[in-house]
Amino acid sequence: MSRGTTAIINLNNLRHNFKVLKSLASTKLVLVVKADAYGHGLEQIISALDDVDCFGVATIDEALRIRKVRPNVRILLLEGYLDKDELNIAFANNFDSVIHQQQQLDMLNKINTTSKMNIWLKYDSGMNRLGFIDTEFAAALTWLQQHAKVNELILMSHLASADKKHNKFSKEQTKQLLKFRTKQQISLSNSSAVLNQNHLKDEWCRVGLALFGVSPIAGTTAAEYNLKPVMTLQTNIIAIRQVKAGQSIGYAQAYIAKTDMQIAIIGIGYGDGYPWSLAATAFVMLNNQPATILGRVSMDMLVIDISAIDNIAVGDSVLIWGNAKNSQLPIETVAAHAHTIPYVLLCQITSRVHYQYVA
Repeated sequence: MSRGTTAIINLNNLRHNFKVLKSLASTKLVLVVKADAYGHGLEQIISALDDVDCFGVATIDEALRIRKVRPNVRILLLEGYLDKDELNIAFANNFDSVIHQQQQLDMLNKINTTSKMNIWLKYDSGMNRLGFIDTEFAAALTWLQQHAKVNELILMSHLASADKKHNKFSKEQTKQLLKFRTKQQISLSNSSAVLNQNHLKDEWCRVGLALFGVSPIAGTTAAEYNLKPVMTLQTNIIAIRQVKAGQSIGYAQAYIAKTDMQIAIIGIGYGDGYPWSLAATAFVMLNNQPATILGRVSMDMLVIDISAIDNIAVGDSVLIWGNAKNSQLPIETVAAHAHTIPYVLLCQITSRVHYQYVA
């Protein structure tokens, strides 16, 4: 018996989701695979997908990892180049780049090269993170349209509340970006906008979380959009114990048994990336039945109530999230019980969790 803490990555589900999103968007897609493909393994994910319009990443290092595996695919730096060395690397590797501030324009103007770059000019339509405001954006647009080092010029922004289907702010953001458009390509919508069918029909949609079979829209699960979870996280039971009424379980005596009960200790904890802060209703799945988590999550293990579940043995598999045989536990449900969002759960998995890729 092993501890068995494993993330199983289903590449068929990944390809299924890609197909669904292409159908929903009916336009070009930037597949956002930053943060190690949202914790799924960057190289394995990009190798499993064909006919990709563009991959999007946050950092130059992520882009270089993709280029080693996919020498000809289009790659977009979503935060752009941040110094002249990164700009040189971007030109050398034929990366697309976002430009969102004056310093990046200045670096582009000074670089000595005969090559051209695809530029995604970012407008701050209300997020107040990255991007030019009105007059700055208009000036940058005019300058880039005449610049010899620019190949394609795409106008972009980022929706703040696309997860809300009927949102006035999203409509206003769209209106603000479109006022600058003449004939340029644009990119505005994310996974939420595509799933809500609020995207524009002729834009580059940037999809991330939905590609991995997770809904970014609060109160929904991916299955509602015909998406399938790419990651299934599971572990094993490493011990079974009997606890008497009145006895405490775990650190700080956070749980006191109200009755005699049978508990199982399973091999996952915050040292593996499982969240420490949980609602009292949080559970895992065992033999297709929910097993409530008791007391505090430890670094290497947590305790579950198996009093009402028959035929349990040390070594049995426990579903943390995803799909396993006839059992399902959406990561959206786990995130809600952990007072967080699915993005966090996926991205905080640690290196001691084993990964298994299935086609």
